[in-house]
Amino acid sequence: MGTHRFPLDTRSLVALVAVAWLASFAHEFTHHATGAWLCGAPGRMSLSLFALDAACGERWPWTTAAGPTLSYALMWIGMALVVRAQRTGGDPWWGFALVIANKPFLRLFTALMGGGDEGVLWDLASPDMGRWIASATVLALSLPPMIVCWRALAPRNRGRVFAAAFVLPMLPLLPVPFVDRAVYGAWIDGQATLPALFGVPWSTWAIEAAVVALLVLAVQAMPRRAAAQAAVAR
Repeated sequence: MGTHRFPLDTRSLVALVAVAWLASFAHEFTHHATGAWLCGAPGRMSLSLFALDAACGERWPWTTAAGPTLSYALMWIGMALVVRAQRTGGDPWWGFALVIANKPFLRLFTALMGGGDEGVLWDLASPDMGRWIASATVLALSLPPMIVCWRALAPRNRGRVFAAAFVLPMLPLLPVPFVDRAVYGAWIDGQATLPALFGVPWSTWAIEAAVVALLVLAVQAMPRRAAAQAAVAR
């Protein structure tokens, strides 16, 4: 039976939003970096968008697969951290954070709607059934980490805590693709030039650095509360 009382105070939620932001960037950067490796030159990337170099040609499916591969790997690493924390009496917060930040529910919803990286890839193999195979794939890869997180929670208010932990940190991120397109759309489309490092504008690197700093500050503000909650749970 689970005993963890997952913190949903402001500091924890801010930290979760920061981890989710960075996980999203890591997902897109993995697309971007894989494209640079396979195609011989970096394309263009922003906060949540990427465009391959024009010479990439038919190698694009591998770059598409790279992003979700990282996301699922992080989910399963998070699951392993939660299991280890349960066995050792440690704090599973980082394990929960890695599962939550890689958006299992949003990935499943997107696949069901016929989109997402998984949908694009499975449509290549089975245009008629791609959506459903993609949805089954997302479910198979996302469900085990979510079950482990569910079982790790204390029974009291488990459903509410689980839903809040997985949904609330995602809400501030929902407008990002629209803002990103408005700000960096011309850059992604190759119609504008910006100072950049490895195909990523310096302004984007600055935003990511600021999010890292925010995460460090939020996590530093959390330890006493996390330790106290762990002690109460035990």
